[in-house]
Amino acid sequence: MKPIYERYHIQAKEAPSKIRLPPKFTVKRLNNCVNVQECTQACIYEVHKTQEDGQMAEPFQDLCRGCFQCFLVCPKNAISIGINPTFEKLGNSYFTPDKIKTIYFEAETGRVPVSGTGYRGPFTGKGFDSMWFDFSEIVRPTRDGIHGREYISTAVDIGRKLPHLQFDQNGNLLSSPPTTMEIPIPIIFDAPINSKTARNIQIALAKAAAGLHTFAIVNAEEYTEDLIPFKTNLIPRINLDAIEEFEDLIRISRIVELNFEDEEIRTLLEKIKTKNPSVLVSFRFPYDKKSGERAKTLTKLGADAIHFYVNDEVVEKNPDVTKNAIRSVHSYLVENAIRDEITLISSGGIAEASHVPKSIILGADAVSIGLPYQIALGCKVCHGNRHAIDCPIKVEDEDVEWAAQRIVNLIGSWRDQLLEVLGGMGLREVRRQRSEMGRAMFYEDLDARIFGDGE
Repeated sequence: MKPIYERYHIQAKEAPSKIRLPPKFTVKRLNNCVNVQECTQACIYEVHKTQEDGQMAEPFQDLCRGCFQCFLVCPKNAISIGINPTFEKLGNSYFTPDKIKTIYFEAETGRVPVSGTGYRGPFTGKGFDSMWFDFSEIVRPTRDGIHGREYISTAVDIGRKLPHLQFDQNGNLLSSPPTTMEIPIPIIFDAPINSKTARNIQIALAKAAAGLHTFAIVNAEEYTEDLIPFKTNLIPRINLDAIEEFEDLIRISRIVELNFEDEEIRTLLEKIKTKNPSVLVSFRFPYDKKSGERAKTLTKLGADAIHFYVNDEVVEKNPDVTKNAIRSVHSYLVENAIRDEITLISSGGIAEASHVPKSIILGADAVSIGLPYQIALGCKVCHGNRHAIDCPIKVEDEDVEWAAQRIVNLIGSWRDQLLEVLGGMGLREVRRQRSEMGRAMFYEDLDARIFGDGE
């Protein structure tokens, strides 16, 4: 009997937030309102409604999109609309209030956020904001939407790849293909930072990773028995000096991640492969000027994947770091003719759905996200190793399923937006998007081409 083909699909379910964000706009009805109710007809978002007695109710500020239609049609100028100062205090300069609001919407509904008032943000900036998608070479879009008959694959492989294959004189394969693992989305989850309910957050994350058929990273010392049922979707992160301590985890895991240090890597790899010959080994290290050289060394020594990261507090100060990091490490490996032998995973600076395809265009195979899913659970954008004392993130025992669903919804929305980008580019799989610089426009390049380099 032939196996039944199943199209990958992320099942979204409503998961309302337990934390109420302040509305973006303050909408006030002034005393000179004469109850003409023109605003109820003009507002398609139902900010303005009438009560049973026929009088106007107080505006529903949470629903306001800032289109100002009610303001324009009011014959008495009795409506005032402005930005809520409390809303503007959310997040930071990188994880802006609008990004946080978008993450909340995506985590609650699983839908792609669409604003009826159009895009009103800046068309350039630092970091990922200086990149635009180029859809000018589109062949044709899918005929009936991103979930239509024409399938677009978002699957990527994790693991080593051979630079070439060898055959004997009879055409028999002599090369031994290394183990690779396919995940249906180019997203894995980074380990959450510590909090009062860290155990429940980790369980929710593991449930979400299992439901999405991807991986979640967990610090080895925090790997509890509660997580054993999800072992096939967990990546224990181990310090090099603790390999012996966590050899049981190595035996049951499909991928392990090692915090890179200047040690004898070849000996450590052999030791791990002895304990579990099929396990994939990823090395994690912060990005710096030597990251390309370090990635080359690890590739030559037999690493299966490289996970380089930029701390989010660094990205906040300089958003260009992540973009430059991915591009430089990828380019260095290309120049040394070994790029296709290794999987590159990037983390840090991923704040919205578009940052995933932008990272891939720059040269990453996949991304690891941390802050976005923690924001979806209530985090106020905490940095470091622990959530702030006043951070509202909290997942009680009865909230685990709810938290897992919010993470699933978030990724479901992000995948739909990735499909939109791929469809707009005429690509049928995300693997084709990697390092496709011609599929993007960079503000710096356009500025120099049009206005010169300033010299």
